[in-house]
Amino acid sequence: MKKIIYILVLLLAVAACKKNIVPKPDKFLDEKQMENLLYDLAVLESMKVSQAQKLDSLQFNSQQFIYKKYQIDSISLAQNMVYYASFPKEYDTIVKKVKKRIKLQRDSIDKVINTPKDVKKEEQLKEELIKEPTQ
Repeated sequence: MKKIIYILVLLLAVAACKKNIVPKPDKFLDEKQMENLLYDLAVLESMKVSQAQKLDSLQFNSQQFIYKKYQIDSISLAQNMVYYASFPKEYDTIVKKVKKRIKLQRDSIDKVINTPKDVKKEEQLKEELIKEPTQ
């Protein structure tokens, strides 16, 4: 009898561990949307740091941009962050994808910046020749 009770308690404990304590937000963002949101936040934060004066002159509010783009408010954003944080492996996967996208974007920009001007002109000429219809 004691063995059966121990087994039941063990099964209940295992079942309780599987249950998520943090409920899904009403305005739930799926993993891809969350990845896009975190990417946008990272880009906007870097813009704030590097282009603060320009953004101030434009009166650009990055938070309002995020809320409007993803059709959420600050509470929904916080709830989604807490929800995904309650799944560390999934959240880590999302963050790794965001970091990869940022690295690809940075590498692309660095390539353009570090390309010599002569090569840029040559590439532009090639593009123009390709676009021009032959007579």
